[in-house]
Amino acid sequence: MKVLFLDIDGVVNSRSTTNFKELYPIDAYMAFLVGKIQLDTDCEVVLSSSWRNHPDGIAVVEKHIVRVFDTTPHKKGIRGDEVNAWLEKHPEVTRYAILDDDSDFYPEQNLFKTTFETGLTEDIAKQVTEYLNKEI
Repeated sequence: MKVLFLDIDGVVNSRSTTNFKELYPIDAYMAFLVGKIQLDTDCEVVLSSSWRNHPDGIAVVEKHIVRVFDTTPHKKGIRGDEVNAWLEKHPEVTRYAILDDDSDFYPEQNLFKTTFETGLTEDIAKQVTEYLNKEI
């Protein structure tokens, strides 16, 4: 099973697309890119964003971006610890990628870093797709 760990703020929205008037802002094109990654790789999406703490946030992700397979657990420490804890419970995962604008991950984790300035770009989406589809 392939998995995409998905953050939202700084990935599916950015400084230029967030008007701060909406509680859960989504950039339609960046949402399309996430959906395209899922479609092109047949990966499951695990929400690692703080939006997972709010039922309305999860509902917005599922309505406007992609179906959420699961969410990462809450752990003290860095977000990389939450990804590791989820992976430990899912040995069926053969490949995973992390889309996030933060750097609180371990060097060996498969982070594809976006920025809050630009969010998800076509180039980063292509890199994630190629990585998830790479032969093991």
